[in-house]
Order: sequence, then C-alpha cells, then structure tokens
Amino acid sequence: MRKALAAVLTGAALVGLASTASAADQTDFPWPPKDITPVHKTKAELQKQAEEFSAHQRQSFPAIFPGAQYVTPGLWGGERGGQFEEGMQYMANQVFFRQHGEKTSVIMQVNAPGLFSRSPKEFCEQTTCVGTVSDGQGGVIVFSEDERYHNDRDAHNFRPNGEVVWIQGDKSDDLAVLGAVASDRAYTFTR
Repeated sequence: MRKALAAVLTGAALVGLASTASAADQTDFPWPPKDITPVHKTKAELQKQAEEFSAHQRQSFPAIFPGAQYVTPGLWGGERGGQFEEGMQYMANQVFFRQHGEKTSVIMQVNAPGLFSRSPKEFCEQTTCVGTVSDGQGGVIVFSEDERYHNDRDAHNFRPNGEVVWIQGDKSDDLAVLGAVASDRAYTFTR
C-alpha cells in the first residue's frame, strides 16, 4: 500500500509540474546514459516479474486512477501476451478497468536498460510532445499525444539506468496520472 500511496503523491506532484511544462523543457536529457548494464533474464524470471507487475497494477491502479474498479491486467509478454523468450528485453500488457462506470484500458511497456535508443529529443522529433518534467528520481517523463492512432496520450519515463517505461491511454486520461504510473519504480527490469 505504501507504493500505491507514493504513486498517488507522485501523481499529485506531477499535476502541478505538467501544467507548467513545455515540450522543450528537458528534452535535452542525455541519452543513452553512460555505463548501461544490460539485463538478460530467463523465461522463468520474466514470468515471475510479470506476475509481480500484474499484482502491483491490481493494487495501485485504484489509488492512482480516480474511480478505477475491477482492475484486470492482461498477460504480460512480448509480441503476444504470455509469450516470453530467453533474454527478452521488454514486456508489455494491457490493463482493463472500469472508471466512473465506463470500460477503459491502458497499455504499458517496460524496456530493459539500453533497448530504447531514441533520446527524449529524438522521440519528440517523431511525435507530438506536449510536456516534459523531471520524475524526481533522476529521469524525465515525456508526455506526448498522437491523433493518428485513436487519440493516444502517452507518458514515457526515461530513467537514469537506461530503462524506458511507458504507458498509453487516450485523450481523456490525465497526463499526471499517466506520468505517475510510468515513473513508478515497481516497474523495472533491474531487480
């Protein structure tokens, strides 16, 4: 529960920051970081980590997304849910829930250190970035929107260890809430 509370507090802090951030504020964040340590996990390690991520989503989403109920994480995996390969460098899933009586979902992806090669600046050159803020933990969160793909709204957390964790919602999702999830250190490849 402490992690959920910390995520809510992070979200509250991001609300104030996101409202004053501009897309150019911190996109010059040095990327990739120096001395990235590659992470290679077995299928069993990836499956265990996926179970931990799902448990955290079930616990934290009701505290982070206002009014969220019936949080149901989809299977984590690579190209398909539940699919793991030795040494896989990312995991993604879709989380379904009800918010204010409506069905909704978000997509998450956790990238191992060094997998995401584009810097925040390069990322923003290829999409519409709407804000960049510090995550308060040595990294930056880049907020973007893309109307070409169903009015997506994303938060990418570029971390000092070379990981990038992102969450994708839609235009109805609060940027600060998406940023709180993306910056939650429970989602990491490095433990």
